[in-house]
Amino acid sequence: MKYCNNCKINVKGNRRKCPLCQATLNGDKHSDEVFPAISFVYKEHGLFFKIMLLVSIVIASVSVAINILLPRSGAWSIFILGGLGSVWASMISAINKRNNIPKNIVYQVMIISVIVVIWDFLTAWKGWSITYVIPFVCCFAMISMAIISKVRKLYVEDYILYIIIDGLFGLVQIIFIFTGGLTALYPSLICIVTSIISLSTILIFEEKRLHAEIKRRLHL
Repeated sequence: MKYCNNCKINVKGNRRKCPLCQATLNGDKHSDEVFPAISFVYKEHGLFFKIMLLVSIVIASVSVAINILLPRSGAWSIFILGGLGSVWASMISAINKRNNIPKNIVYQVMIISVIVVIWDFLTAWKGWSITYVIPFVCCFAMISMAIISKVRKLYVEDYILYIIIDGLFGLVQIIFIFTGGLTALYPSLICIVTSIISLSTILIFEEKRLHAEIKRRLHL
């Protein structure tokens, strides 16, 4: 701990000057910091991210160069660039929300859904995104969220709204069924049934906690 002769106070941390009078402090130079060191995943794994970034740049550059040399093969490099962008978007979201797993899962569902719809649209729209990918992603999210909450013994308040959001998102498949945009019904039906069961479980067994959480979130 350091000492300020001018203010007659002790100062914790590795400050060199007094926070009050800016005079030079005396004392131990190796005292502990007042605040704990905060770890940043991007700094801790900086080399990994730099390598990933370099690999992505190499792949993108080589793909575009080859595509320019072989123009008759089509603009396939655009899909490679889109794929790299999709991977980075999903990875960054997963890292930023890593401390809140239920929220992270919901974000991943949203990102993946948007990405696959865009890819389906860019490939002459075959409907595979809304027929297969989105329903199975929603089902996987609801099931994994339920399992993780039990394994990690999370409080209901920590994940209840995220399960509801994912369940409601899964019910969107009803719209796709009635609009006739699906090439197969069973993935959507599985997703809808899973969503109904998930939402019903929450509404029946966690009604009071859900009501309290909604009031807390909306500041009612």
